[in-house]
Amino acid sequence: MASKKRKNEPKKQSASKHSNTVGKAGLFQRFSTSFGNFWNQKSPVLKFLLGFAGCMAIFYILYLSPFFVDNVVRPILNVEASISSAILNLFGQNTTANADVISGEDFSISIKNGCDGLETLAIMLIGIVIFPITFRLKWPGIIIGTVALMVLNLFRIAALYIVGRNFSKGVFDILHAQGGFVLFTALGVFLWILWANWALNKRAGIASPAS
Repeated sequence: MASKKRKNEPKKQSASKHSNTVGKAGLFQRFSTSFGNFWNQKSPVLKFLLGFAGCMAIFYILYLSPFFVDNVVRPILNVEASISSAILNLFGQNTTANADVISGEDFSISIKNGCDGLETLAIMLIGIVIFPITFRLKWPGIIIGTVALMVLNLFRIAALYIVGRNFSKGVFDILHAQGGFVLFTALGVFLWILWANWALNKRAGIASPAS
């Protein structure tokens, strides 16, 4: 009898493990169904805001991570410094770029995190990507908006150099920390609004012939 009990023990353990697996799968399925029903009951505006907040949180976790800073942000800053210096030289500023520093005869600036334009770009791109509309209306906004913001950020950096060289430190700090960042972020939001208005009108134009 003892030997029979020992033979049955593996079967009981296997059945117990199978039962636990089925139980966990059922629990996950019930949770997914409940969350799906909860999410579907929310308004599109609330879904957009929650999705936007979640994506921005993920962006900042990535953006502030040492790996991202060293391997993405710093190379971007170096490239932006070089291109901005070239733009300044078109206006006779006689500057050179070394890594993220733009130097002239009597003034220099160092481009750091926050001047790269990535935060504003993320705001606009996340707003486009999670917007509830077909992707064929998203990609024009993604491409045009990205190019526009990156080019405008280069001119923003060049303008800050000119302001810093020709005006007081107080004026430079206001334009850099407040006016520059706030206005550039507002520009990103404005571009998103322009795209959303275009996309909604385009969708209405596509849908109207069928109706």
